[in-house]
Amino acid sequence: MIDLILALLSGAIGGLCVALMPRAGSRLRNTITLLFTVAGTIFSWRVAGRVLGGQSIRIAGEFGGLTWSLHPDPLGAVFGLIVSTLWIFAAVYSYGYMAGEQKQRTYYTYFLLAFSVALGVAFSGNLLALYLFYEILTFVTYPLVIHERNTEAMQAGAKYIIYSLSGAGAILIAIVITYGWTGNLDFAGGPLLANGGLRPGLGWLLALYVAGFGVKAAIMPLHRWLPAAMVAPTPISALLHAVAVVYSGVYGILRVVYSVFGHELMRELDLSHVLPWVAAFTILVGVIIATQQDVLKRRLAYHTISQLSYILLGAFTLHPWGLAGAVFHMISYSTLKVTLFFGAGIIAKATGKVNVSEMGGVGWRLPWTLAAFGVASLGMIGMLPLNTFWSKYYLMKGSVAGGRWPLAVVLIVSGVINAFCFIPTVVTAFTGGKGQLTAEKGGQVSLMLAPTVMLAGIAVLIGLWPGLVWPGVEAVVNWFF
Repeated sequence: MIDLILALLSGAIGGLCVALMPRAGSRLRNTITLLFTVAGTIFSWRVAGRVLGGQSIRIAGEFGGLTWSLHPDPLGAVFGLIVSTLWIFAAVYSYGYMAGEQKQRTYYTYFLLAFSVALGVAFSGNLLALYLFYEILTFVTYPLVIHERNTEAMQAGAKYIIYSLSGAGAILIAIVITYGWTGNLDFAGGPLLANGGLRPGLGWLLALYVAGFGVKAAIMPLHRWLPAAMVAPTPISALLHAVAVVYSGVYGILRVVYSVFGHELMRELDLSHVLPWVAAFTILVGVIIATQQDVLKRRLAYHTISQLSYILLGAFTLHPWGLAGAVFHMISYSTLKVTLFFGAGIIAKATGKVNVSEMGGVGWRLPWTLAAFGVASLGMIGMLPLNTFWSKYYLMKGSVAGGRWPLAVVLIVSGVINAFCFIPTVVTAFTGGKGQLTAEKGGQVSLMLAPTVMLAGIAVLIGLWPGLVWPGVEAVVNWFF
């Protein structure tokens, strides 16, 4: 239990330390940030190890007469591992990216607070705790979205808040209905609604949950806040798009499907037959729009919208192989998408280039950066030896086994479009300007480059040895099936 408490408190305590030391130099502030991020990661890994090993860890209390609990299961453990591990890479990257920038104390304060809250989402043991952390996450990431405080940032922040609170309202109504029907909000003990069987209004309840969590999961047409949020600093964009905010929405939908309704009850609902096609629509339209974006971060933003629905599609197949693909993709996609964002940030910082049409010759100046970007691009297509090959394989296997083989075709087509989305960018970067000096030397760029290359290497490593993460994937599937 102490590991769970320390995992959740590490980021919060670190954030308060940074906030209460306004005169601290950048070296001390960076040391505090790294110390508490590493501590939170170590304790999160310890929690996950115990949970995946079959142990039960639970903390509970009351809030307004309702019971809340922290009780991670295999799904929460895997999500906690993704959050805690990638937060370290984002911290190191931030040291280089934010060097010389204004409002660093505010940045690192909320950076650490968001770390704790994201872990709270992962380790929630019932709907009340999940909702509380889910809502707090909106407010602790808002200052990071509007970090620049210019007109564009404030407009993006307003859109982020409006969309997020609207989704939260739908979730709250759904939770109240669920509690009224079951008198229980805990995830342990099987799906909450499974014993009640079919009843009028279940389809509408599912729609409320999916719409509420679907805002942060960026299901079309609830996605418009996400491209606007690209005004945030690049490391925050990476965390928003591949770790914290969007994954909290995806995680919420997985919880609804498998912990609230359960796969057996879901199969009996008419809406469950529509949801896979909503995900398929988002996959294709998102990546098609991405190919039309010239600003690299906006291209990555729309691509995120597409890739998140890979996970949802796997969950909506209601088949063990589909869920395996969904969880595998949560792990695989996060490493590659953070790599892509980190690469885009280095390009912008080192060369001032933000548009794909301006990338000519950038590869010769930033060879390691574009190499990592190229590796991640191949991963987004789903090619070996990248980790996303396996997640897409299981997603297609789950689609066919679940009797929806056209969904496998959607995944193949989207992979082809992904090639048009990213490969020309890499090729263009290595055309012309070969005589220019490298821009990857120096402390600032090195701090940004190291985590970028390491993440690309991790993606290849998992692709070559998928057994490294398979025990976690298998534990989640066995837990729900």
